[in-house]
Amino acid sequence: MSFIDNYNLLINLIKNIDEVLSIGKSGGKNLPVNNESDIDIYVFCTQIPAAKVRRFDIECTNMTINETGGKFWGVCDFITIEQTDICIMYFTVSDMDNEIESVLNGSRLDRENEYFYPTGRCATFLSMHILYDKTDYIADIKNRISKYPPTLADKLYNHHIRKIFNNEDFERAVSRGDVLFYHVTLESALDHFLQALFAFNHYYFPSRKRSLQYIETFKHKPVDCSEKLLKVIKLGAKAETLSQSHDIWTALCNEMIC
Repeated sequence: MSFIDNYNLLINLIKNIDEVLSIGKSGGKNLPVNNESDIDIYVFCTQIPAAKVRRFDIECTNMTINETGGKFWGVCDFITIEQTDICIMYFTVSDMDNEIESVLNGSRLDRENEYFYPTGRCATFLSMHILYDKTDYIADIKNRISKYPPTLADKLYNHHIRKIFNNEDFERAVSRGDVLFYHVTLESALDHFLQALFAFNHYYFPSRKRSLQYIETFKHKPVDCSEKLLKVIKLGAKAETLSQSHDIWTALCNEMIC
């Protein structure tokens, strides 16, 4: 069987599990070519199917079925078909409903566990390709989050914009020519800058991946925002140009606030 045949068989087997209501693929309809990336499949259920039910009879080189899950990725199984890794994440609809509500009401404004952005869940749903939607669960969430809540934008912007300046640490790093200290200070400030910028443009911040591509589409942003961000990083890599980097960064922040 070809990869496509095995992939379609896998989706059909998941679809036929009694507890499964909806299945979606993140990142749109297209499948990766030449093993350029893995495939993330989201499965929404009335309750998580038993591990033995999730062990499918398909042609694969690896199958890892997990008994328990985590806060961010549900109960997560891994299947490798022809060198392409497929991550299958099972969530109950009740848990996902609570998670989406916690994002939209602005009760989770910060990055969690050092890597997970709560708004990224909404971004994932918006780009999700529906493979199966027995009760229109995915379609309903897409519709619910299609209009970015202005109150969420205000909360996120106000929360993060005040954290883009850390003058004491920046000035200390520049005066000492301490590149690594400057880097860690900039990294924290840049993360808050991006979240504030995305919120200001009413765009769910997905993650740090492809941030510059998103910024290019924004209507509201500092002049030459992407180019200046790259200059800040480039000039921040040498002790003798830290002050130039900081000057550009300060100007960017002032534009964001104004």
